[in-house]
Amino acid sequence: MRLSAEDQERSRQRLLEAGVDIITDKGFRAATMREIARAAGMGEATIYNYFPTKERLAYAACAQVQRQVIERLKAYPDFHELTLREQIQQLIETELTCWQGQREFLREIFALTWQSPFGAAAHLSEARALLDSIVVELIDAAIEAGEIPDQPFRDIMPRLFWDYLTGIFAYWLADSSDHFDNTTRLVDQTSAIIGDVLQTALIGKLTDTALFLLRTHVLGHFSTLTDTGGTLRERALKAKRRFMERSDG
Repeated sequence: MRLSAEDQERSRQRLLEAGVDIITDKGFRAATMREIARAAGMGEATIYNYFPTKERLAYAACAQVQRQVIERLKAYPDFHELTLREQIQQLIETELTCWQGQREFLREIFALTWQSPFGAAAHLSEARALLDSIVVELIDAAIEAGEIPDQPFRDIMPRLFWDYLTGIFAYWLADSSDHFDNTTRLVDQTSAIIGDVLQTALIGKLTDTALFLLRTHVLGHFSTLTDTGGTLRERALKAKRRFMERSDG
């Protein structure tokens, strides 16, 4: 009998929950797909219809947490009325809250990612895309409201935030203070810094300064060096063809 979309989603959720429990209890390496299927009340072969590998299941659980974060933020009363700094802080705190009950599972994910970073990058694409959507939404809304200026390097903001959040998680996993007070202080301080950086468009200003120094000082020295093909400065400023768009003509 063909399962409905709702039944398939429920089965998928049971597998994710069972996978998190088994991996947390036994560790990623020792856990088996057979055990996860049994814990979810399914046949051994059925699990492969949803997750072809144990890695895919583990990282799908990470994406599931990001969906929970989005739903919690959507349900947060008047979240749109918070300042960007407050929204960023709330986002981080919501991430930690959603991961609280799966802290040891997250530790396994960190170990797995460290052992196979290239494979993890592909498996984490869904979770990253979900976090990116949150960051883009917050920054775009703040710009539209005039709370912060347009960010010249808006495209790299989600990637920077992913790295920042990864650092927060790593600190949290190693935090032995009561009630993770050290992590709380770190989030308070760093979210304030992020808010200030976005408020002043500091990344753009630093880049403009670097380009100014490059143009006026570094490239200026090139003009004194010449050869048969022209100055090195002229060569440096010559536009290149687009990558992988070589013309055969």
